[in-house]
Amino acid sequence: MTERVRRAIAEAGIKLMEKIHNGDAAGVAAMYTEDAVILPPNMEKVSGRMAIEEFWAIGISQLGLKFSELRTEELLGSGDFFITINSYTLTTQPAGQKPVEDKGKMVVIWKQTAEGWRVHRDMWNSNMPPP
Repeated sequence: MTERVRRAIAEAGIKLMEKIHNGDAAGVAAMYTEDAVILPPNMEKVSGRMAIEEFWAIGISQLGLKFSELRTEELLGSGDFFITINSYTLTTQPAGQKPVEDKGKMVVIWKQTAEGWRVHRDMWNSNMPPP
């Protein structure tokens, strides 16, 4: 069971990264549950799929956000809820500026839904020193 879940969650994570890379904020939001919550660094929490779509739309359009790597390091859970501990590498490049690479870690709670595995809670932070 766990290996099947690991593969399904890994595939969902790849789809989410591809949607970010392709600038599809609505597609990114669709990878979250309707009542999802994201906990971005240095910001208030963002609740619900519509607000999450707005959050990613800003990140994609204004920051030029692109993920280059998302690696699952741990998978914990059972039934309809699993937690992944991940590391990531991403690049931001606002228009007219040089790209900036970030490396960090994430905790994601995945929920099995009728549409497949979806992000239910999402929290991340950088490993890089503050600018």
